[in-house]
Amino acid sequence: MKRYDLVFITLADLPNEEIDAIVERYTSIITNMKGMMVRVNRWGKRKLAYLIGKQSRGYYVMMDFAGTGSIVSELERNLKFDEKILKYMTVKQADSITREEIEKEISGVSKEAEEKPAEAAELEARPRSVERREFSRSIVRRSTKPREEPKETEKGGKESK
Repeated sequence: MKRYDLVFITLADLPNEEIDAIVERYTSIITNMKGMMVRVNRWGKRKLAYLIGKQSRGYYVMMDFAGTGSIVSELERNLKFDEKILKYMTVKQADSITREEIEKEISGVSKEAEEKPAEAAELEARPRSVERREFSRSIVRRSTKPREEPKETEKGGKESK
């Protein structure tokens, strides 16, 4: 088995039920072809770096799974024809991994989520705008000294430094 990350972007205006159905559909393809799901991360709605199909926003989902190359081929074939998917990318994370390692990581991920300290959960729940404000306050400001105008030379041109 090999380890893969699949990231796909759906239309931003889809209701949560449809996004859940899309994730469930691709999860079932992986499990039906004897693959193992490690985790699904929903990154949420974000602004796209550039327009994709006249869309400026999209809903990002990352699926971490283990399986064979045939699973990746089947997933990409389905993603290509899905009209709700704007873009997708599959990245191989590891060449070989055993079922025991995956099961160990899956159990570790679930325990980690349960035992998260309150401070870490609070930081994760904070909106990004709060972080930006705190960062902008910590920036050292330069003095607003006026710039010196370039001096004109004898020939009538401006002197460059």
